[in-house]
Amino acid sequence: MIVDAPEPMAPGPETAPQTVVAALPRRRRLPALLAASESLAMAVGGLAVAAMLWTGWEQTHDDARVIPGVRLAGQEIGGLSADELPAVAEAAASAGLDRKLVLAAPGVEVVTTARELGAVPSPEAAMAAALQVGRSGDLLTDLRARTRAQRGELDLAVGYRFHEEDALAKLLALAPEVERPSLPTRFDMEHRQILPAQRGIRLSAFDSLSAVAVGLASGSERIELVVAPGPEVPDPLGSLAAGLDISTVLASFSTPYSTEPNYADRASNLKIGAAALDGYVLMPGQVMSFNAVVGDRTDVAGFRYAPGIADGELIDTVGGGICQISSTLYGAAFFAGLELVHSRPHSRPSSYVDMGLDSTVVFGSVDMKLKNPFDFPVVLHTRVSAGKVVVEVLGKRKVYDEVAFERQVKEVLPHSTIVRDDSRLRSGAEAVSQRGMRGFKVVRTRKLYKDGALVDTQAWDLFYPPTTHIVRRGTNPRGEWPEKKALPPLRDPARELRVVQ
Repeated sequence: MIVDAPEPMAPGPETAPQTVVAALPRRRRLPALLAASESLAMAVGGLAVAAMLWTGWEQTHDDARVIPGVRLAGQEIGGLSADELPAVAEAAASAGLDRKLVLAAPGVEVVTTARELGAVPSPEAAMAAALQVGRSGDLLTDLRARTRAQRGELDLAVGYRFHEEDALAKLLALAPEVERPSLPTRFDMEHRQILPAQRGIRLSAFDSLSAVAVGLASGSERIELVVAPGPEVPDPLGSLAAGLDISTVLASFSTPYSTEPNYADRASNLKIGAAALDGYVLMPGQVMSFNAVVGDRTDVAGFRYAPGIADGELIDTVGGGICQISSTLYGAAFFAGLELVHSRPHSRPSSYVDMGLDSTVVFGSVDMKLKNPFDFPVVLHTRVSAGKVVVEVLGKRKVYDEVAFERQVKEVLPHSTIVRDDSRLRSGAEAVSQRGMRGFKVVRTRKLYKDGALVDTQAWDLFYPPTTHIVRRGTNPRGEWPEKKALPPLRDPARELRVVQ
């Protein structure tokens, strides 16, 4: 049934605002009354909860036991008295001595235990804190603490103190794992990259000792050790790094060497010479001296006695075999298109390289010089292993599509023979001391191609003098008979040879 609202009265001085409200229709008055009732109920409920919490807080405030829900090192200790706590705390602390503990530094994480660091349980502070949870005297603070305890959010850490000597010994033993050396700008030849300089780090053991003390006392599972920058080191490539690019092999050349034990000294000389050249940077327009880079071949520098050619004869000399390094480098430079400023062939053809691609060196008198004619730096990569000497010329890009080596033998020269008396041999007996070899006059040519067209031709006249045949003839009637050795026949090189890279 719908009831019409009475006509409103004209307002007068005695009219109050509530007379208007009283005049509202019944259907609008009911929701307002319901909302007021709900608010009143909530207020009454809140007061009831507060009263209950207050009552619980009052009842337990003077109770000396730990409030329910509090944990110590993961173990429930709620309801324990001050007399009962020590045994539980000691057990939890002892178990914690062998828990996993991580000592961390940049790039290194070492797992250890508190026991290994000389830790000794010190749970007194944790026990005192457990007994004080929910008893600060401030109602809201204590109610929050009790609520967290009931949720399992209050887990107190057992504190530890430690013997500094044990912890310091552990840190010092750890130092080699943490510390990294400072490195200059360097080459990664395998991946053809330039590696930037890297500042090393060192462990600050005594500062880290303080970090360990704080970490153990707080029950931390991870302790960040204190490190300091390592010392700076010379960085000769640092100023060049921005302009270096070794992504392209301009040319590669290799020669074989013997790995037999009786040639070990010669192989050692090869490795020393190669190490001196590896990573050498030849800037645009720069001339390189082989002798200046490799240095004097002395025993102080590590070179050993090994067979080498001197004045056309094969003799043992300090640094013997180093010419194989210079010849292999010469071959790589030849096919890379580097400028061949100065070189001299051996006094006899070599067994490890084609005649015309060899280059002899003698410190102080005979040098090999190369020049970089390109507008970018080139870098030498040399290695000696598994019976091969390999030299690569690395740079930004290949300048020539192809480089050709051509050799023509113009004249073959006979060798002479020398007979020398030897009182150790039986009269009339003969033994070959040095095998004679024919000499050669040859023309070496280099042809450079770009975009399929010949762009440059260079030629050199080379002379390989004959190697004297030396025979020892016995003069002693009671001397020894020499061992007969069959010599292989001499072979002349091909009259013409062409090699293209």
